[in-house]
Amino acid sequence: MNKPRVLQISCHIFICCLFGFSSDVMSENGQHEICFNFTIITKAKDNVSEISLFNLQKDLIIEQLSRTQSVFDKNIQRNCPKVKFKQEIIQHINWNNALRLSQAIDQDIDEPDTAYRERKSKEHVEKITSIATTIKQTPDIKYYSLLELSPGKAIVNAETVLQEINSKLNNTKDSARKNELESLRFSIQESMKIVSEKLNSYAIEEDDVILNRARIIFSKYKKIDQASADSWREGNLIFWNDASAQDTSVELKNLIRLYHAQENQCLDVYIVPKGKSPSKTNNNKQKNGDWTIRGGAALSEKYFPRTTAGRGHAIVLTQDGRKSESRLAHELGHLLIDKPDAHFGKEAKDLMHMNSLGGTYLDEEECKKIKENITSF
Repeated sequence: MNKPRVLQISCHIFICCLFGFSSDVMSENGQHEICFNFTIITKAKDNVSEISLFNLQKDLIIEQLSRTQSVFDKNIQRNCPKVKFKQEIIQHINWNNALRLSQAIDQDIDEPDTAYRERKSKEHVEKITSIATTIKQTPDIKYYSLLELSPGKAIVNAETVLQEINSKLNNTKDSARKNELESLRFSIQESMKIVSEKLNSYAIEEDDVILNRARIIFSKYKKIDQASADSWREGNLIFWNDASAQDTSVELKNLIRLYHAQENQCLDVYIVPKGKSPSKTNNNKQKNGDWTIRGGAALSEKYFPRTTAGRGHAIVLTQDGRKSESRLAHELGHLLIDKPDAHFGKEAKDLMHMNSLGGTYLDEEECKKIKENITSF
């Protein structure tokens, strides 16, 4: 299958492990090559069509690529490696398809919601039944061995299925169908009883502690995902939605999962209308409120394995940048320099200055790190 000026702040998820993904090729003259695939999401606005926005972003891509080349060329004198940058695939996601990114991460892109819910209900029934069967077959199962089966999560999911069954029973007049649903409900309740009683048999923790913990987690992420989906309907991608866990939003996970270009080994760059993330520090909260506007993010496989899922590093850029900025070069710099505090001590002239308004300077230490890392990039 197959991305008025807002705050020019570039989000830098400090995630720069450079192993296991190779878009770099060493040419005979000692020059490295890095190629990019660009995926552009468009959302019509102010009477500007999606096609017009797509063409505008394609032009900006060319500008960013040219500027990235210029940035690295300027820094060769400080022992930065010679690099040739190339554009490969450019693909377009229209807004109709982009809205599907808010669906569950394990839902197929063309799977109807009703079919997905039915499939998940069956999986939940199979899970609680499987745990109950394990307990019956191994009555002396150890406490932590049972916890590895996620009994709390299984019970909470089974409760959801029971709610669905009760709703269907209230809306079903067919006697055969009612008997089928009642039989299923009884089977689920029996499995839940076996699991719950087994949990209660341990003196270490009672089952309500485990269940409450599972319910809190479910409730937390349900609210998080809903807030993320609401934001995305407005065209504003939440880069990560759990500041403490640095867990990326389901939309960002799905974007990389569904639109990663498999045709080559190039670095994927996703261009979205707008972006934000929760403000992490007190200074950010005082300045920006609960949410901080972001201009880009660099994602590596090491720090976000669930998001990249073996598809290589990725870069996300927003569409509010100016031609004079060096956003693509800046985010690539995060991946190549591989330094968590790459912003520390930087000035406006520097490429790695946190606001990245057009600085291009890389110092000798940064060039040294890039030279070390680019061979395995």
